[in-house]
Amino acid sequence: MIKVFTYFVEPASYTLDLIKNIHFKLGIPYIFIKNKSEAKSVTSLDNQEFLSEKLFFSKLIFVFNTWKNNNLIIVNGYNNYPFILTFVFNFFSFKKRYIAAESDTQLKIPENILKRIIKSVYLKIIFRNKYVLGFAGGSKTHKDLFIYYGMKEERIFLIPMMIDNQKYYQEEKIFSEKFIFLFVGRLLDTKNVDVLCKRFISVFSEKNAELIIVGGGGNLEKYRKDYSHEKILFKGSVFGKELIDIYHNSSVFIFPSTVEAWGLVVNEAMSAALPVIAHREVGSVHDFVHGKETGFVIDSWEEMENKMLELYNNPNLCKIFSDNAERLMKEKWNYNLYEDKLLESIKKVEEWV
Repeated sequence: MIKVFTYFVEPASYTLDLIKNIHFKLGIPYIFIKNKSEAKSVTSLDNQEFLSEKLFFSKLIFVFNTWKNNNLIIVNGYNNYPFILTFVFNFFSFKKRYIAAESDTQLKIPENILKRIIKSVYLKIIFRNKYVLGFAGGSKTHKDLFIYYGMKEERIFLIPMMIDNQKYYQEEKIFSEKFIFLFVGRLLDTKNVDVLCKRFISVFSEKNAELIIVGGGGNLEKYRKDYSHEKILFKGSVFGKELIDIYHNSSVFIFPSTVEAWGLVVNEAMSAALPVIAHREVGSVHDFVHGKETGFVIDSWEEMENKMLELYNNPNLCKIFSDNAERLMKEKWNYNLYEDKLLESIKKVEEWV
């Protein structure tokens, strides 16, 4: 196999799991650009190097030597200094390497004209370069990003956004008598948890239902105060087995975020056999919900409310969505798919080298 190296942005939990299940197995070396992550993990890596802990010239030398000694350099993202430096080294060299931009960014055209021009110029320069590959996290809008800015489809590969699904599996999903809606994520304005709480209080106050909100962030105390209700539970930040137990005991996962490149919490929920209600702006809905009968994609808050009621009133539909969600994560969207797609891209680079 050709020499491959990966730059990860940060030691997030899903990244550490990916390294353990894929990179260790395939013998692909890596380094983290940052030494901290908000995505907590119980996993740790001994003797780990971080670019952020190196001095300026040491960083420069490291990136240069990595570019020099490998055939394929994979970088999480395309606007960080390891990617830019690697691209510059490659541009001015006679002996070219292949650089893969691994991205979960959806195609979004900036409304601001100046931002639109700057983004267009930059991405067209790098994406039209025949030695730059696109590693798209999903099969729809994530691939469209590369295509829109000039990358040929033969250089675009699906490298799926992944978690360790097995952590969330359960032998048999049992729906409790009390219907539990679950949200997991940071409590940012764009997650629209305030809207979710208002709609839940309006419709489910007199029903045998509960809304669990898992996640921290600046809005946590505000939401606790504004939406204090006996049927809404704000859990704060929860990790590990406690979070998995919450997934297992819930009925439906609801994710009304209107700014979401992917949403790995959807991976977690579906691996735990939960039906999903997610906003159309959530990147993962194209691969997980559209045409899959695993849940609903909503476009308005009225539609969200209606779909919540529909699943509450239809246990058979909940069971169908649950079974389909679990099957999708067990049989398709898993580490086997990731490994197959990664090896497919490496094999293609071997043909080009």
